[in-house]
Amino acid sequence: MQKNCLNFPVEIVDEAFGESGALAEALGSARTLIVADVNVVQRNPGLGVGIGRYAKEHSLVLAGAPVVVGGGEKAKLGDHIAMRRVLMTAIDAGLGPDDRILAIGGGTVFDVAGYAAAQVRGGVGVVRVPTTPAAMFGAAFAEVAALDAPREKDAMVLPCVPKAVVIDVSFAETVLDGVWNGGISEAVRLGAANDPALLKKIAKLADKFAARDLGALGKIVAATLSSRKKKGGTDLGLAVAAELEPRSMWKLPHGYAVAIGILTDLARAVSAGDVRQADFDLCRELLGRCGALDGLYHSRHILPPEIADLA
Repeated sequence: MQKNCLNFPVEIVDEAFGESGALAEALGSARTLIVADVNVVQRNPGLGVGIGRYAKEHSLVLAGAPVVVGGGEKAKLGDHIAMRRVLMTAIDAGLGPDDRILAIGGGTVFDVAGYAAAQVRGGVGVVRVPTTPAAMFGAAFAEVAALDAPREKDAMVLPCVPKAVVIDVSFAETVLDGVWNGGISEAVRLGAANDPALLKKIAKLADKFAARDLGALGKIVAATLSSRKKKGGTDLGLAVAAELEPRSMWKLPHGYAVAIGILTDLARAVSAGDVRQADFDLCRELLGRCGALDGLYHSRHILPPEIADLA
């Protein structure tokens, strides 16, 4: 099932808040509220200064101080405090449809910021800067924003098509190993669903990706972007992942859950005769080489029966 064929501008750049003018072009003269992942802020000490300098050089209009929110699934749970902070800040700043929220972070931040933006005065446009591999491969292109219920992932959903996506792979340099490793699942999903050429590309770069080579990440990002433009997205593995995360009491990271979801869906397709065993084996091998199956053994007690024996 095609999710999108990118009916919005996407740019892969060096130094998003440096030499590149892509963000300035995307934001234009709109009043802009920045929403950033606390992990990104803490692990990139010069980010605030860089954003301030960039805003001044490009005459960007910032709508007050940035809103810094927690990363990870917990930000989408509970009383949705993070989303309400963004919502009330945007309302108090008087943002409207002609203004922008600039979301900097992973998929969770895009959901929190996007869910708030969708509710403000008919909808505030969102520009996304993904900072994790998974977001660069997947979440940055989502056409919705979602929040969780206590026992259900993405239980509340609102439309949120980004106005633009600007990808600077250098942001991923500071993410934790688990976030890096699990991120490849989103790229493998696309290839497994409808693009064998993408899987071959990932296979050539898998060892370098596993070694956290930014050049390899950039090449896979470019390849997944090309695949999305031609073939759209896919739901492969997502339903299983969404089931496993709350079942693990939210301890199973999203990237690892997606990897397990991919194998579950492919195993079922092999049994039905719709997918070759060789294709399943290739995806399992790629996910393993890149470290995306690191959560498999520790999650064996919540796995579907057809996958449990792989642990």
